[in-house]
Amino acid sequence: MVARVQEFLLSKTLRVIAGVAGGNLLATLLGIVGSVVQARFVSPSDLGYFRGFSILTEYAVFLHLGIFVSIQRSYPLSIGRGDTRKAQAIAEVSQVWVLTVSFVAGSVFAVLALISLYAGNWRAAVGFFVQVVSISSFFYGSFLSATYRSGHHFMAVAKASVIASVAGIITLPLFAFWPYVALAVRTCVVSLVNLTLLHVYRPLTLKLRFSWQEWFALVREGAPIFFASYGASTGWFAVETTIVLHFLGAESLGLWSMSRMVLEAANKIPQAISSIYFPRVTEAYGRTGSPRDCFHLCRKPLQLGVPAMLVMAAVCSLLLSFLVPLFIPKYTNAVSTMCIMLLSLPLLVLEIPYALHVAMGNVTQQYIATYASLIFFIILSLIFLKLGLGLNAVVISSLFGRFMRLAFTYYFIFNGYNQRAAFNGIH
Repeated sequence: MVARVQEFLLSKTLRVIAGVAGGNLLATLLGIVGSVVQARFVSPSDLGYFRGFSILTEYAVFLHLGIFVSIQRSYPLSIGRGDTRKAQAIAEVSQVWVLTVSFVAGSVFAVLALISLYAGNWRAAVGFFVQVVSISSFFYGSFLSATYRSGHHFMAVAKASVIASVAGIITLPLFAFWPYVALAVRTCVVSLVNLTLLHVYRPLTLKLRFSWQEWFALVREGAPIFFASYGASTGWFAVETTIVLHFLGAESLGLWSMSRMVLEAANKIPQAISSIYFPRVTEAYGRTGSPRDCFHLCRKPLQLGVPAMLVMAAVCSLLLSFLVPLFIPKYTNAVSTMCIMLLSLPLLVLEIPYALHVAMGNVTQQYIATYASLIFFIILSLIFLKLGLGLNAVVISSLFGRFMRLAFTYYFIFNGYNQRAAFNGIH
């Protein structure tokens, strides 16, 4: 163990992780300052009302039909196999589709904003307009992020995040005068600055080329995987926020949203680790075809990252009980929710082998792992809500569901590896 730790501490990978995590940490600190100022002026009810509009965006993510998943999987696989021409073609077709979907979905939200404004509901108009920016930032920003592969590129992503956070700080004086409007302005400014810089630093300059034949091939490949990954990420949060808003109201959604902001501020390190290892695991599988070698690649971040995240969750939980009542007293009732959410930090590191599960290509297993866990989470949440246990019950149910999904994932990976080993032994 000592030798492995020493080897890891001297590795180039650690320097990249440290650089990315350092940039993300700086962006997080700036974001925390902004969130504290925001929370002092924006009530949980207003935050929950504003957050309610983003639920529509989370469901609208479904519209890309797996194209984004295709580039996440096929692009690094093609690079790993040395087929740069195919990788370029995948990126070109994906770019056009992502831009098209961004325009169509953004136009729908723009129309809804205009209708709300005409009806005299300016708060709803602002909420819908923000989704125009959010949906475009998600689609195109996620596409650009998927093309970043080297340490230099990951550092550029961290730099963009820092600059966007600085831009968000500039909007803070608005909260003293127009809290709800300032919330929308800050969200738009951070998203637009980050998206602009990701575009400027993009590693690929692609022409606008589209082929229906290549598009159908990407959809056939990506849609089944996407339906599984969507249920495990964006779709999961969409369901969770829908349950909270429907059964507990806007104020509870505001408390949930602030807790989610705290988690996003704390999860920069596991995100940095995952963002580096996900494409590496996929590319390694494309190059070697060996689940064993790819899982061996995951061992270091799992051995070191999981204990570190448990310690980090404990320390942050202790700090929150003192800092929240002092700095954002309006959200004191969310402290316990924040502490529960922080328990997902080690789960984020444990997610790394899921990249291998996707690369191995057994879509049926991914469906089982994701949707059996999601259904379990929904049923458990409804039972707890029926018992009157409130917001924390929903968050705890979500954690149980995510742990169940991880258990499925690891079982399928090792079961698939053992089956291959037995097959090779027989032959």
